[in-house]
Amino acid sequence: MPQPLPSPPQQVGAAALPLLNPRPQVSVVPIFDDYQCIVIDDFMLEPEELVAYAARNRAHFKDDPRNYYPGPELALGGTFAAGVRDAFLQHARTPLKARRILGMASRLSLVTRRPDQVLPAQRLPHRDSDGLPVGEGMAAMVLYLFKDERYGGTSFFKPTVPMQEITALLQEMKRQELAGEAPPADGSPTFAIASSRHFEKVLTIPPRYNRAIFYDGAVFHSGDLRAPELMVDDPLAGRLTVNAFFRVRMAAA
Repeated sequence: MPQPLPSPPQQVGAAALPLLNPRPQVSVVPIFDDYQCIVIDDFMLEPEELVAYAARNRAHFKDDPRNYYPGPELALGGTFAAGVRDAFLQHARTPLKARRILGMASRLSLVTRRPDQVLPAQRLPHRDSDGLPVGEGMAAMVLYLFKDERYGGTSFFKPTVPMQEITALLQEMKRQELAGEAPPADGSPTFAIASSRHFEKVLTIPPRYNRAIFYDGAVFHSGDLRAPELMVDDPLAGRLTVNAFFRVRMAAA
């Protein structure tokens, strides 16, 4: 489950973070079965101000191994997080079958690592809802804050083998990680950008500057990181996103 990050010591300019667009362009895209992705273009009024905020606070971005993200992150709160929460309630709560929000975490994220620099489990599709009590779920949001669309959007995957097999695979990877064992060589490693023996890629949402997507964290997903060699450690020029997670009480079936 995604973990909260500590706030930076000084949130320079945080009070001036830009507001969300009250009239964005909203569409709902089917993924598979009853799962849907809510795509919102023109999400913020002045997204460049959030990019500038990230650049000013680059020194406060930190790696958090618990989140398995391939780069550093920076917690976001205050009025911006409240606006993201309101956007979820207005545009995503009904299609994602959520009743109310129980908790929320949001952060700026910057991809800086290549596939050979991360753990094998970080190169697989993942989901955010494991370990939650019955009746609860985890919804997620990604806001793209980069203009080079080669950095990639977000892909969704459907398991092609029984879940017991995927669970066993992930447990073995975790055991190897904790034991410090080197996993078998898998050729030239890549992030999850295509179908595999365990997963069928069913949908990729392409990135667009100032586009946000909301989706059910129970769906296996991954950043569509096809060109990791292009990533740079710079919020002004790299693959900068906002990632938010909403622990929710699900609506009655």
